[in-house]
Amino acid sequence: MGRSTSFVALCAGYESEAWRTQGFAEYLMDYLIEFALTRDEWPNVNTATAFRSLRQAARSVYTTKKSATRGEIGELLLHAVMREHYGSEPLVSKFYFKSAANDTVKGFDAAHIMLTGTGVELWLGEVKFYTEVARAIRDVVKELDAHLEDQYLREEFMWLSRKVPENTPELENVMRLLDEATTLDEIVEVIHVPVLLTYESPVVAAHNRTTDAYVKAFEAEVEAHYRAFTSRNKQRRVVVHLCLVPLHNKEALITKFDTLLKGQQGLG
Repeated sequence: MGRSTSFVALCAGYESEAWRTQGFAEYLMDYLIEFALTRDEWPNVNTATAFRSLRQAARSVYTTKKSATRGEIGELLLHAVMREHYGSEPLVSKFYFKSAANDTVKGFDAAHIMLTGTGVELWLGEVKFYTEVARAIRDVVKELDAHLEDQYLREEFMWLSRKVPENTPELENVMRLLDEATTLDEIVEVIHVPVLLTYESPVVAAHNRTTDAYVKAFEAEVEAHYRAFTSRNKQRRVVVHLCLVPLHNKEALITKFDTLLKGQQGLG
């Protein structure tokens, strides 16, 4: 039986006749600590340790000057959207387990859980922090096919099972889902894959405030991209949640975020 694909599009909006690049970057910073640190470390963050925790989180994301070639900003955005829009709970912070600040972590871009009241769902996110939506769709569809193969899922579950914090909600149920003794037929029934795609939007660039005309053009643009995604995505094994985040200028967003991040890294 085929599984459905839900759809949402999010935009930072405008302020003083300009797209909210600064506000977008600050929004990402709001989620930096819980994105980069483990759930075990969260209780240690308080008024006395907040600055040190933020600096530690900032350093763990990246320190390289080649920020535009890194996917961490997209992964941070994915984390924020999964938390705020979908309401999922982080399972494992992959960045905490880097061997060095500029390593790249393999696997799904985010590993969260959803507490449903009757059980636990695995939310395994993918993100493409791109400027071209057609390329983002093409590349993520290929990844979905590869990452949802049996062997890939087993390897991902094995890695996650070794990193799950002890204070994870529904820990016993989570570990059972990740256990190799549990059949994949059961596990895929509770896997959700949020797919977040960014791109530089002609509609966003053509406006400077939220008007009826903007909303109409925005809806037409993102709905066309949704149709393009669903026509190419043949993955029906799990529930996919497409999230489009049109940008005004990706490079400008990176620059703003880099400035905020480096201000917290304390590296001089």
